[in-house]
Amino acid sequence: MLGCVPGSVRIARLLGIDVRVHVSWLLIFFIVTLSLADQVFPFSYPSWSQQKTFVVAAITALLFFASVVVHEFAHALVARRFKMSVSSITLFLLGGVASLTKEPPSAKAEFLMAAAGPLTSVVIGAASLAISQLATDRLHLYPGLQPVEAIAGYLGYVNVAVAVFNLIPGFPLDGGRVLRSSISGIFHDRARATRIAARGGQVVAGLFVLWGAYRLFEGDAGGLWIGLIAYFLWGAASQALDQERMVQAVGTTRVSQLMTTEPRAVPSGTSLATLVRDHVLPRNLRAVAITTGDRLAGVVTIADLRKVEQDDWPVTPVDRIMTPASELPAVAPTDDLVSTLERFGAELSLLPVTQDGRLVGLLDRESVIGYIRMREMLGFDARR
Repeated sequence: MLGCVPGSVRIARLLGIDVRVHVSWLLIFFIVTLSLADQVFPFSYPSWSQQKTFVVAAITALLFFASVVVHEFAHALVARRFKMSVSSITLFLLGGVASLTKEPPSAKAEFLMAAAGPLTSVVIGAASLAISQLATDRLHLYPGLQPVEAIAGYLGYVNVAVAVFNLIPGFPLDGGRVLRSSISGIFHDRARATRIAARGGQVVAGLFVLWGAYRLFEGDAGGLWIGLIAYFLWGAASQALDQERMVQAVGTTRVSQLMTTEPRAVPSGTSLATLVRDHVLPRNLRAVAITTGDRLAGVVTIADLRKVEQDDWPVTPVDRIMTPASELPAVAPTDDLVSTLERFGAELSLLPVTQDGRLVGLLDRESVIGYIRMREMLGFDARR
């Protein structure tokens, strides 16, 4: 899936793309591991010890989520082929998500990018099933291959299932993007294609609600999980409709048109007391950029300041509490306004705009929202 998941922590950086884990991933990792260790593997391999079963289950769960990362990297690599930047890949409660800094430039680009993920999952699934079968055929010679058979067999099944699920024609699933790109390519109307794909996502969510309710009625607690998936799909599809309306409102506006071109930043090493006295209070700022020379070092927010006792402000440098530049969303002057708006976090109201690592401007969330509302009030849309 493609999109953005806030509230995650970076665990690695591969091919220039951050790999992040959302806190909700810990829950699903625990559930998958427990399910394999308590139900799946004991049924197929009753001779295994409890410890061995749990270890094999944990390895299987890790490899499954590794395959989800590979699925998302497939999206990312195709996106790069079409000059789209991917800021991060995040594992979360319902799988993985690749965060794009802007929407695909064409229907063809979106089609190939969306299809790359499920295709990769099919390849992983087929390869895993082949390895599992190979291990099965040699068990009489090498009984120690049982864990390989179990792990590969599960990975084969679950990756094929991931591919099938993602190809459901409802936004934001990959199948919904394939549907949107196909309609957009035929009718050359992205807004119409988005509405159809998003409505399809809402229909799919409704069907999942009915399915989940049926499962619960039959006494199957798995219906709760299906309901959670339905909730996610409905919310994401509705968000896509809202975003498309926003796109119509702002047209082709870029970050460079709204950012402050003479950013007022605070040098690295400044004390928190000086930051508050000379910058935060006089200018009523909610966030301040920190620089080293002309290079962005990080951002300090009001929430960061609250983590330090006021008595310690005079002796605490901004460097100690700032969010480092490496952990901030990448924003460039040429980025479109809509995708940039999604990069504001719950506590981050100011985005530094950089070019080649240099701070060239600041983008305030309230300014962006005010601009969008003004365009809507004046009746502007993307066709004008």
